[in-house]
Amino acid sequence: MMTRPLPPHSRLIIRRFLFVWLPIFTVITAIVAVFIFRLSVNFSVQVLIFTTVALLLNFLALNTLTKLLHRMSEMPFLQIAEAAKLVSGGVTTARAPLETMPTSEAFRAAEAVNSLADKAGKDIAEMKKLERVRSEFLGNVSHELRTPIFSIQGYLETLLDGALEDKDVSRKFVERAHQNTKRLNVLLSDLIDISKIESGEMRLSFRYFNLCDIIRETIGSLEFQATQSEIELTSTCQNDQELMVYGDKERLGQVIVNIMQNAIKYNHEKGSVRVVVETRPQDVKVRIIDTGIGIPEEQKSRIFERFYRVDAGRSRSVGGTGLGLAIVKHILEAHQAPFGVESTLGVGTEIWMVLKR
Repeated sequence: MMTRPLPPHSRLIIRRFLFVWLPIFTVITAIVAVFIFRLSVNFSVQVLIFTTVALLLNFLALNTLTKLLHRMSEMPFLQIAEAAKLVSGGVTTARAPLETMPTSEAFRAAEAVNSLADKAGKDIAEMKKLERVRSEFLGNVSHELRTPIFSIQGYLETLLDGALEDKDVSRKFVERAHQNTKRLNVLLSDLIDISKIESGEMRLSFRYFNLCDIIRETIGSLEFQATQSEIELTSTCQNDQELMVYGDKERLGQVIVNIMQNAIKYNHEKGSVRVVVETRPQDVKVRIIDTGIGIPEEQKSRIFERFYRVDAGRSRSVGGTGLGLAIVKHILEAHQAPFGVESTLGVGTEIWMVLKR
């Protein structure tokens, strides 16, 4: 919205004409008429000539003013109408020229049309962006679903073609098909979660809870997965320590699980994952630090995107869906909790978040 003073009102122009310009013009006309004719005609003729000339000149002036006001009232709105027509036709760059608007009414109308054009341009740009994201999302989902489904189909077809009679082969293929069904289930669960979050259907239940309980429970649930890769899980939370934070207990627990699962998957054998809790007066900073493969500098800003993987080949082998950190991002944003990532390639990664107390 512009803040410059509005142009003069059209009614003010008319008032000035009737009460200022017209009387002054009449007096000047009278003086000129009397000066020209006072030596050659008598007084009555002078009055007649003065009246005739004054009326004629005032008529011409009034006619000129009427045309001027008509032009002032019509032309700006023709420009506004043309701009509105172009905007409605999809030309969101069309604008009514504010600098040529002669009255406050026209200025406000032009400003309103230009505001609508700005909003339409932003809305169209946002719709195009959403459409592009939607297309990419559907493509990624199709690809992610196709992989385990095709694997399951392949194993079952092989069994039906005769491998079912070989106990060793059949057991191996059934186990692999089972693993793919579990992978498919995890993927569908993540898709449902992120769909609910982005559509606003997921309702958060905010309350105070003991953060250390969540951290201890997460370490316990991931201990078997970590042991298989000889990865040590530790935290700075002491036994029975109470550290109350404010948020959705279930969803923040999901955040910690997702980050720690990634830290295990992309770690080195005999590595470690450490959860460091730093207590501050108004909040708590949680740092999850691993000794894994790290993230290249140019990819740090993208790790919270849906289906983005730093190492796609390794992600396939460890069964990642590519949605875990995207879910983390949405949940933390819903909590208005700052978060970030620090990483050194080949050394390890730290993902941190700040939770309210």
